[in-house]
Amino acid sequence: MTGGRSLFAMPLVVVLLGGAILPLVILAVISFWSVDFDAFELVPGFGLASWREVLGSSTYPTLIGKSVLTGFATAGLTALAGYPVALSLLRLPKRWKSVALVVLMTPLYTGEIVRIYAWRLVLGTDGLVNGLLMGLHLVQAPLKFILFSPVATVLALVYDELPFMTLALWIAAERLDGRLAEAARDLGARPLTAFLRVTLPLTRTGLCAGALAVFALSAGDLQTPNFLGGPSGATALASIDNLFGTAFDWPTASALALALLFALTVSAALLAMAILRLGGAVRVRP
Repeated sequence: MTGGRSLFAMPLVVVLLGGAILPLVILAVISFWSVDFDAFELVPGFGLASWREVLGSSTYPTLIGKSVLTGFATAGLTALAGYPVALSLLRLPKRWKSVALVVLMTPLYTGEIVRIYAWRLVLGTDGLVNGLLMGLHLVQAPLKFILFSPVATVLALVYDELPFMTLALWIAAERLDGRLAEAARDLGARPLTAFLRVTLPLTRTGLCAGALAVFALSAGDLQTPNFLGGPSGATALASIDNLFGTAFDWPTASALALALLFALTVSAALLAMAILRLGGAVRVRP
């Protein structure tokens, strides 16, 4: 029986080795090689020049830190926006929940480039936001700093990743015993206090799952910062793409990719630990 189970696990092992472990090993090996730019050839060997360039430069660590901060900011904002939506979905009649699920996933039905250009229309000088602000006489001239800024990038990322966070919170909230929050309110707790002391701790697994998904997707997004970030749109991923392609500096690109992966993995682990350490009651409905 044990041998049979091992055979069933072999496809998963092959996928993990071929799709995850082997590419990382190849990147690690190439990161110690060098490049003959005259012949445009990789030169096998062992050297630390690429790692010194990545870790000793002020540019690459800054770009890595920027990716981490973008992931944290997007995860936090999607959690703030996702909780009210997820808790509201709980109150829907059962027959409407499937409709709500389809509506929730609607942003994912269009391509990323389509969504990005839609945001450029909304945030542009002649877009919806500036038109509304000028119509309300809050500004005298269109605001040019909204588009092609970190604000536009994070706003678009929050919109893109919100379905993942909301869905994770919704699934976790479905397992809640609603009587716990009602009991907290009956005992005099304000709605915010009841949420922080009861609902939040009881849905921390969903929050953790959603935060990790949003963090990974937003920190690893290449197109959104490129099209909406303007001068601030430079990212570690864009540098990796340029080093692998135009610059033909595969060793430095490999070292930067591994450094970025390490930073994101450590940051995601710290984020998960912080969320799972949220205190409070842990009882859920069977």
